[in-house]
Amino acid sequence: MIMAGTDQTGGAAFSAEDNDALLAAVSAQLAAGAFPGQDEAVLARLVEGLGDRRGLVRFGFAERLAAIGLPAAPFLRRALRQHENMAVRRAAAKTFTLIKDPQSMVTLGEALTEDPDPVVQGSAAGALAELGGVAVPPLLAILEDPRHSAFCKGLAAWALASIGARGAEKLRPAMESPLADVRAAVVGALGDQIQNSDDQEALTLLHQALEDPSEEVQAEAVTAFGKLQHPRFIPVLAASLESPSLEVRKNGALALMKCRNEAGLPPLETARQREGDGPLATVLQLAVTQLRRSLETGCEDAFRPGS
Repeated sequence: MIMAGTDQTGGAAFSAEDNDALLAAVSAQLAAGAFPGQDEAVLARLVEGLGDRRGLVRFGFAERLAAIGLPAAPFLRRALRQHENMAVRRAAAKTFTLIKDPQSMVTLGEALTEDPDPVVQGSAAGALAELGGVAVPPLLAILEDPRHSAFCKGLAAWALASIGARGAEKLRPAMESPLADVRAAVVGALGDQIQNSDDQEALTLLHQALEDPSEEVQAEAVTAFGKLQHPRFIPVLAASLESPSLEVRKNGALALMKCRNEAGLPPLETARQREGDGPLATVLQLAVTQLRRSLETGCEDAFRPGS
């Protein structure tokens, strides 16, 4: 059903002048601390302003809705799930990154998994990530549900990684999940926890992930160790070059390439010789070349000094 305020193609039915006048009036009320937060008609009309064809004006409406805060959330939720105008749905999802309303998690999860527009889905994932640890359970549920597409699960995994240290306590139990993509997503998020707080329990889980039966999880763990940017993990990355998994070896080579540490060069050169004309020959040659170049130029983007 097309909501009020849109034409049959989903375009805004209000003129640019109407929107400019409304935006000015509401801005003045907010500046004076006199905006009536219970005025449902005005709140609904502000949400319609998110469909303005001018990007800066859409952003202005989003900012005012964010300033109003939680009273606007029910109107944004309805627009996110029901509005015919794709621009309104996109802007509503993005506005939730500013409002950060935990009561809207279900609606955001539905938008992530059900909206036909990938931008809406991505913005909903971003809004969930902004909520922090409380959003971990619904994001894990998306990863665990076989009905959801790989794209949706990728967005959920990205959101979990973005939450990172803020959701560590709720993430750790998911390392026991029977689903490899859930464990892989957790590994990516735990890397952030270690990076921000040197969490030893999370580091232990990351080491255990290197022995995971899933190559996907192993590869994610290697990438996470590379992102930790510490020389004591170079042996871990070097060992990954001997894995039977192509993806693990590739991730290890790229991580060592980025390490900007001379200790990464010998294992890369050995792996390149061992690979010969194999499928990773090009990647390994690139890793050796780039690491040598960074060492020769004295690149300052080096691993943190070890303790």
